[in-house]
Amino acid sequence: MLSRRDFALCAGATLLCTTVERARAAESVNVLYAGSLVTIMERTLVPLAAKRGLEVHGEGKGSVELANLIRAGFRSPDVFISADPVVIDSLMGAPNGNLVSWYSVFGTTRLVLAYSPASPYKESFLDVARSRRSLVDVLSQPHLHLGRTDPALDPKGYRTIIAMRLLERYAHVAGLAERVLGDDRNPAQVLPAGGPLLVRLESGDIDAAFVYSTESVERNLPALELPKQVNLGDAREAKTYATVSVTIDGKKHVGAPAAYALTIPSAAPNRAAAAEFIAFLLSGDGRAVLARGGMTVLARVQVVGNRDAIPTSLQSVLR
Repeated sequence: MLSRRDFALCAGATLLCTTVERARAAESVNVLYAGSLVTIMERTLVPLAAKRGLEVHGEGKGSVELANLIRAGFRSPDVFISADPVVIDSLMGAPNGNLVSWYSVFGTTRLVLAYSPASPYKESFLDVARSRRSLVDVLSQPHLHLGRTDPALDPKGYRTIIAMRLLERYAHVAGLAERVLGDDRNPAQVLPAGGPLLVRLESGDIDAAFVYSTESVERNLPALELPKQVNLGDAREAKTYATVSVTIDGKKHVGAPAAYALTIPSAAPNRAAAAEFIAFLLSGDGRAVLARGGMTVLARVQVVGNRDAIPTSLQSVLR
């Protein structure tokens, strides 16, 4: 049975109604997670959690899009996992309705250039891997079809633009980013986060895409490593990354190492199950799955915000 609050939130949102009602019936956990984690969640983490008696219902989209849905009241998850800590930070504080009071940064990743095994440019990418051709040369080919996610909805989208601007500077090729990407939200390139982008890459419908290492590993996609000064994956290069930014819809995004963060929102319906899921995710088994999936799981997680709001059962896990 849905509460009055859940019924109100569900009006006009069938997916939410279904998800929340299932969670109530089974005392399961409702998780909203970054689209880049769709494969690892659906194929590995959800089945593994089920074996431990934890029923997980999830939805993967661009992290900014998910935060917007939470902010608008269209989603009320038990756990929110973002591909950028800044996105969760935007839900904190009185001006943001105190929707979140804390979050934990638990893993890092990096951008790679994945390419399709079915692409007519496959040999060109292989030449880059063999150091026979430059990455800039291949990306500059006029008919190369590059795919990327929407920078207004997904951190990977704005990180792609930042990485290209860093590559432009690194390679000393003026105008490279604009020549390769076109407009920031170029409709010929921008695709939904998660599955759709990767499916079109696998099929050869697009030739290449900037993705996280978590995605290329989980989908077994061939990928080219980017210089550490470009890939947003080396904390030692944080100052270099911060010299580049992009503004989308009035929101400025500054280059920074790519990291994943999670939280239990203040209005989470099932905080006990949320804590159980996070403990599982950051346990030996969960950490091993994330590491095999291409994520660098931090040995010591970082907590931002009000530690007193963290469930007691998680205090030691998030120490």
